[in-house]
Amino acid sequence: MEESQFDVIVFGTGLVNSITAAALSKCGYKVAHIDSNPYYGGDEASLSLEELVKWADRTASSNAPSRFQRLTRSVEVPSQSRQYSICLQPGVIPSVGPLISSLVSSGVAKYSGFRLLEAVIVYDSTGVKNVPGSKEDIFKSKEISLLEKRRLMRFLTFAATDFEDKKELEGMEDMPFLEFLPKVFSLGKEITSVIGYSLAFCMSSTEPTLPTLQRLRNYLRSGGRYGASPFLIGDYGGIGDIAQGFCRASAVCGGVYILSRAVQKISRLHPESTDALDTPPTEPPSTFNYTVDLDDFPDTLSCKLIISSLTYVPPELQSSIYQFPSVSPGAVQAAVNALARCILIIDEPLVLRSPPPPQEPDQGPESTEHGTSNVHQDGTQVPAPAAADRAIDTAIVVFPPSSVDGGSETHPVTVLINGESSLSTPKGKWLAYITLPLGSIPEEPITAESLLRPYVDALLRLAVNPSRVPLAPLFSLFYLEVPDERVLPSEGDPQASTYLVPAALPIASLPDFPDQATTVAEATFRAAVQILQKLSPPRENEGEEESTPFWPPLPTDEDDEDSEW
Repeated sequence: MEESQFDVIVFGTGLVNSITAAALSKCGYKVAHIDSNPYYGGDEASLSLEELVKWADRTASSNAPSRFQRLTRSVEVPSQSRQYSICLQPGVIPSVGPLISSLVSSGVAKYSGFRLLEAVIVYDSTGVKNVPGSKEDIFKSKEISLLEKRRLMRFLTFAATDFEDKKELEGMEDMPFLEFLPKVFSLGKEITSVIGYSLAFCMSSTEPTLPTLQRLRNYLRSGGRYGASPFLIGDYGGIGDIAQGFCRASAVCGGVYILSRAVQKISRLHPESTDALDTPPTEPPSTFNYTVDLDDFPDTLSCKLIISSLTYVPPELQSSIYQFPSVSPGAVQAAVNALARCILIIDEPLVLRSPPPPQEPDQGPESTEHGTSNVHQDGTQVPAPAAADRAIDTAIVVFPPSSVDGGSETHPVTVLINGESSLSTPKGKWLAYITLPLGSIPEEPITAESLLRPYVDALLRLAVNPSRVPLAPLFSLFYLEVPDERVLPSEGDPQASTYLVPAALPIASLPDFPDQATTVAEATFRAAVQILQKLSPPRENEGEEESTPFWPPLPTDEDDEDSEW
């Protein structure tokens, strides 16, 4: 039946596939988008706490290969579990870059809300400090000497320009970035660490200079577009809600969505042909190349082209697909091959404390000018909040290597804080996403919890209410993430196949992942359009191959179309 015939069937509603489906639908192609999960977003979904617990238990008990391993969680689950939006792939969005451009050009930005990240904060032995992100912040800082300010300003001016042909970079492109800064700009160890891990978001000390500088330049240029911060946080869990927004855009343009249905069978209609596009078609352009049967679904679907996540590829079709080359952010992959992750729920905000003034000789060990202090079990003192202390609602906290006893000496830890203002938690609750890059997959019985426990304890000591020491989280989930790096047989040319698998995204920092996913989505879209144009005449809203835009101009009456969703 005609209703079951599509130009494209897309398997998996992760961010890459959702952006691709929306772009194809807006170009006039008939798209069916299928996910075996009952929710949108795939491995980047935003889940309620109730859904997260079910996901964790199902993943932990499954024998199937998974990128998520060694999961451990709290036994008790807090109340109001449906009021949380917890993202499996947390991230922040640079104000200039591929994702923000797609959100604006596609009209998807109107389906969600965004707010500026309040601060990037770096942790050291004395507590946490706000990272200066502008010239004004640098000039105001009392913790940076005048000489260091001049050197720092010279570097930031260099990093914000087109530096590729500058003499400072000549011969230094592959040098580790953390060695480049003191060698070329004479920056001290502490400033170098702050720039490398809290401004450039290096995931290891060995990241090369050129790609790191290019990444940093984009962040520097992002500041001021929407406000002082270069980064935005999406409401309702961020990345997962954005993926759902692109699904909505596809549906508004006629895309058909089928969730909670496992794929029973994918059949190739012309198995005798190893290359559907090598020779001129002997049948009419409307010939379909695949049929798809779903569990508990009455119709057999047919399509010309399949775009699929790796987990949906059946073994019998692996030899007939095209998998895009992997996208790599420089040499990060050589030093980072897994992630230890933690999701915390706490009921006290974290605080950016002002450094206490020098202690007077007659003051006792438990009294400061900030007021009465509290003493941790390890003997360290926690001053009561002063008027200048600031509670954190949305922020990134960076723990450089060796900043925490018992922590990593080679990789930094980043913590993304989401509070009530991001519409991700109930009032009075905060989410903390903790991420530790790993050089290799740790051997059993090492778990993510054992690796991250020192950082959890250090983070909780930053609570605004020192009377609750130590602060206990309401809920915690720990797991290892090991990206699927399978490379399937490929025919070497995306136009020589009608089964496309987008590139496996590499491990990336909080600001990198969203833009990398968008870049892969655009490459997938362009390959799909080329294939479809060879299989059938251009659609009504589509021009020639070279002029097909990633996002066609928004129609003036698109707001009226939303009622169809």
